[in-house]
Amino acid sequence: MPKGNNLADSSTLRVTVSVQAEKLLEQLAGQGIYGRNSAEVAARFIDEALKGFVDKPKLSIERVAKRKGSER
Repeated sequence: MPKGNNLADSSTLRVTVSVQAEKLLEQLAGQGIYGRNSAEVAARFIDEALKGFVDKPKLSIERVAKRKGSER
């Protein structure tokens, strides 16, 4: 199945995984269902996990107001 057009901009991100995770990603890539190589499979899983997180967030993120004199 050809890869569809990606409507979103993309960026390269370097991720470190365990040897076991790498082997599993390679096995899944060999099936060709989730991607053509381990990087595509990992990217798809990350995208899906982030979609699930956004749909049902597990935590809330609050902005903290800067204090005067704070360097951050």
